[in-house]
Amino acid sequence: MQDPNKKVERVRRRDFKKFVADNADKVRVEKLNGESALIAYETDGEFDYELYKEIQTLGNKFKLDRQWVGEDHIAILSQYINASDLKPKTGICHGTRQGFEQKWFRDHLAGDVDVIGTEISDTATQFEHTIQWDFHETKPEWEGNTGFIYSNSWDHSFDPKVAFTAWAKCLAPGGFMFLDHGIGYDPEKVSPLDPFGISREGLIEFLNAECGDYGHVKEVIDGGRHRRNLISTVIFHAK
Repeated sequence: MQDPNKKVERVRRRDFKKFVADNADKVRVEKLNGESALIAYETDGEFDYELYKEIQTLGNKFKLDRQWVGEDHIAILSQYINASDLKPKTGICHGTRQGFEQKWFRDHLAGDVDVIGTEISDTATQFEHTIQWDFHETKPEWEGNTGFIYSNSWDHSFDPKVAFTAWAKCLAPGGFMFLDHGIGYDPEKVSPLDPFGISREGLIEFLNAECGDYGHVKEVIDGGRHRRNLISTVIFHAK
């Protein structure tokens, strides 16, 4: 959790919105159909990674005190793992902001499971078991060795094919990828901060099509709630 001796940099919402407005000509919806939408970040016709990273970092800092899922949801997913044949040694939570998700998995999983979180913002260093990392990339030691991967932040991806295939590649045989879905993830909800939107059915089809070499979607379960809205979790099972 946050070290009380460290001051986390905060950003006001209006400053974030001003930055986005100042760069509005570089942000546009690239793809839109009945199942998905994706925001593009471009400067002079080329992908602008630094713009994407800055938007994500500023967005993280103004939303730093907000938590999308509760411990009850992570407990349900932990129980799912505990009841399976999988005995994970490691787990990764992508895009965790304050680091609650990895703490809760550590608390609820059977055995001593090393669960870490990734966060693209430099605030990552302020939170326990969290590294500053772009979740589109992998570490060699993760590939084929990660028991499970969890994310409710996959909608922050600028290239979901790259992100999901990277995560699937990291899974150990029989491992799980848990992707939450609920209100706010559909195509019409995309924004500069949440660039990828897709229906739940579309997400299932996308995973099976793009990550089929590594496994398949096993099932969808209902978990906790975000405010009053039910959270469902798409579960991808590695070969």
